Parts: sequence; C-alpha cells; structure tokens
Amino acid sequence: MKQLLRASAAAMALLGASTAATAQTTTYPDGAEPLTPEALHAALADKVFSTTPAQGPKWQWQFKSDGQFYLSVGNYSDAGKWSTKESSLCLDSVKSMGCSEMRQKDKQLYLKRNTGEVISFQPK
Repeated sequence: MKQLLRASAAAMALLGASTAATAQTTTYPDGAEPLTPEALHAALADKVFSTTPAQGPKWQWQFKSDGQFYLSVGNYSDAGKWSTKESSLCLDSVKSMGCSEMRQKDKQLYLKRNTGEVISFQPK
C-alpha cells in the first residue's frame, strides 16, 4: 500500500499536480517552432535526455526507435509506449498517459507540461 501511494504521488507530480516553490518558465523561447510528427519522432528516437523541472529532481528520458520509452525521476520510474501526434509527445504506460506539446529552437527541444511549465530536453 505504501508503495502504491508513493507511485501515485510521483505520477501526480509528473502530470502536473505539484505546486512549484521556484519560478517556472511557462512560455516557449521566442522563435521556438512546432515540429511535424515525423521530425519530432526523429529528434527523440534512440536518444537519451535529461530535463530539470522548477521543482524536484532531474528526469532522465530514453526513447527507443521501436516506440518504447523509459523515465527515471529519483526513486520513481516508468516505462511504456511513446508516439508523436502533431507536435506532441504522447506517452502510454500504466502510470501515465497523455500528450504534451513540444517545440524546437536551434535544435533544442522544449516540452510544455500539464502544469504549463516549459522544460528543455538536454541531450545526454
């Protein structure tokens, strides 16, 4: 039961139910453009990224070209299927499901979380 509560709390934080104590960036950088689904897929496939939200630990993402993703955030982890739709990254797993818009500027990817916070994807 304790593990289920911990997983639920972590999933809620990832989906944007947390409140940040530090300032969040809520707009994409000037000049950041939407991508086609194909361009977004190519930008993510077979790559590893880290992201740092305004609050909490860094996230590490891995996107496989076969449509599998892996996410690690502190003691929390998730895995499942990923896809692209319009200029959005879509995740489908037991712990999370939904799409988040992404844009790109100067080959740098940005994702808008459900909280409205915009985070950058740093290649590893």
